[in-house]
This record gives sequence, C-alpha cells and structure tokens, in this order.
Amino acid sequence: MNIAFWSMTSGRSATSGNMLAVSVMSSLAYSIHENLVQLDQHSRAIDDVFGERRQTNLLMEEYSYYSKKGLDCLIDKCQLDELCLKDFDENAVPVRDTLINYIPASKRTFIGINNRELIYFTKKMFDVLNKSDQLNFIDCVNGDTPVSKAILKAADVVVINLSQGMIHSTLNIDKEILKKSVFLIGKYDDNSKENISHIRKKYGIDRNDIAIIPYNIHFHDAIHEGKLVSYMSKSMNSRVNDENTYFINQVFLATGMILRKAGYDNERM
Repeated sequence: MNIAFWSMTSGRSATSGNMLAVSVMSSLAYSIHENLVQLDQHSRAIDDVFGERRQTNLLMEEYSYYSKKGLDCLIDKCQLDELCLKDFDENAVPVRDTLINYIPASKRTFIGINNRELIYFTKKMFDVLNKSDQLNFIDCVNGDTPVSKAILKAADVVVINLSQGMIHSTLNIDKEILKKSVFLIGKYDDNSKENISHIRKKYGIDRNDIAIIPYNIHFHDAIHEGKLVSYMSKSMNSRVNDENTYFINQVFLATGMILRKAGYDNERM
C-alpha cells in the first residue's frame, strides 16, 4: 500500500513534517512496518531527521555504509533496468525503537535527470513497492508537475497537505485523484478564521476526510535535533494536559484517518 504526501506548493503546508509525524505514529501506536521514501528535495533531508550521528535512534553501525547509497543507488539501478524489491531492502536504514525503514535521500539534485527519466523511475518504484507487504510513505515532489502527477496517479492514497488560506487552488486537481485523497492541514492554528470547520463547510469536505496537525515548536525542534521518535514516544505516554498532548492527540486522529483510507480497519489498527 503506497501513500503519497503532496502539496500544491513547497514550504507552506509542512508536507514532509506531516508525513514524518504520521509515519512515526503509525509505527509507535499501531506497530505497522513501514518504508519511507523522500522525493521532495526542498525539505529537510530524511537522513538528517533520523540519521544524524549525534542522535540515538539510528542503528549507527550501519550508517557509514548506507549513507553512501539510498535513493541515488535506486535511481541508478532503474536506469539499468535492474530495480527490484531486494534493492529497497539493501538500501533501507532501520530506525531504532520503531518498525520504520527509510531510504536515504538523494545526495545529488534531480537537475541532471529529465522528467521522462524521473517519471520512469517513479513508475518502476511503485511497481516494486507494490510487491512489498509493508506500508510505504512517499514524500512527493510538490506542485503541479509531470512528475507529481505521475506519482499521484500511481499512489493508492493521496494525502493533500494544506495550509490555512491555500485550499481553493488545491481542489482543482483531477477528480480521480480526489476520490482517493484525504486532506491534512499542517501548521494548524485554531485561532485562524479559516479553521477546520470553516474549511470543511466551505468546500464540502466530509468530516472523515480532513484532519489537522497543529503547529508545535517542540515537534519542530525534535525534527531538527534528530529526536523525533523520542519526542513523540514521550508525548504519547505523557498525562500532562499541555500543548504536546493536544498536538499528539491530533496526530493520532490524523493517522487514523489516513490508515482507514488505506484500508486498515479497526482490527488491523
């Protein structure tokens, strides 16, 4: 099952951060085995979130080896028509205390790869990931591009990431994509006039297809300090009624919405 996180624009709706929050929650709360792939090159590299040498969540004995490979290796394999599921397994880095594996982000830009080659890679990537029994989260190339369109078409579920004030243009996407989509409002501020109730009613979005991830400075710091797993784990187990409790509860609700869209029923969750 392949879930693509996408936004019409980069940098405004916290697409990568939202995917990280949901994927970690899926692993910690529901014990789901996952693969994370980051194609967006405008966000903080997934290696930095899980793989900085100073942080303890990564199995460090494997870092020096895997850091030389990752997504670049998979792209090279694809260009040789040799990409297979074994390549994903060999290039994946496990994150300690979770059931998450991630593919280290590309160390080179996609400037040297034309759209045709990148679209071909994404199609082959989905062909391979469809053979996996794990849940695959894809941090998509954002914007209205040929590559993003190919990814959204191939994904089983699309999470459309929004920021308050930008939803109108996003709803103009293909109807077939919308059928398999849910909406996630990142960096959410409940004090805004464009709150979730207003957005849902204004655009006729079913309450089961939209959720929020509030802005939280501690979550933001945890990503940049390489402490995301420990932060979320502690917040999930905290009984203190503070901003972290509110944040983690909303991430839990958003995760449940996305997993149900992906076909996970209550028994599997």
